[in-house]
Amino acid sequence: MITPDLPQFNFESLVRLVASESNAIAPIVPFKELPHGDWKRLPALVASGFEGRPNVVVCTHLDQVSQENMDKQLKTVTKAFWPRGVLNTNCVIPCSLMGLSARYLLDRSNTTKPPFEAIWDKHYLGYHVCGPLFSMARAE
Repeated sequence: MITPDLPQFNFESLVRLVASESNAIAPIVPFKELPHGDWKRLPALVASGFEGRPNVVVCTHLDQVSQENMDKQLKTVTKAFWPRGVLNTNCVIPCSLMGLSARYLLDRSNTTKPPFEAIWDKHYLGYHVCGPLFSMARAE
């Protein structure tokens, strides 16, 4: 088998390449990664390839971090991506991957829900709603 010579990319060169070929960038930073330093390389990489700063940054895993110091966390991300700008944390969009799933489940169950007995098992803490919910005929 003959394979073409493909350039080998490391993380930094890949981010620069994607940023240089894009007309809009929305970096994604998990809240869970804020205590680690790796994500702090992203603003400079994006800026060097994109030749500017992104308009927004999306921070994920909102449901898995403490809400007590949320303002501080938003300011940390804001300072990293816009170091000379005003601390307008409105450019950082917090979201939750679990929240998206919960919204989808709520939307799907809007018209009909299984009887509670179909999903409840007294020996478990959680309720397995996906199978019963998605296998039921939906009222349109």
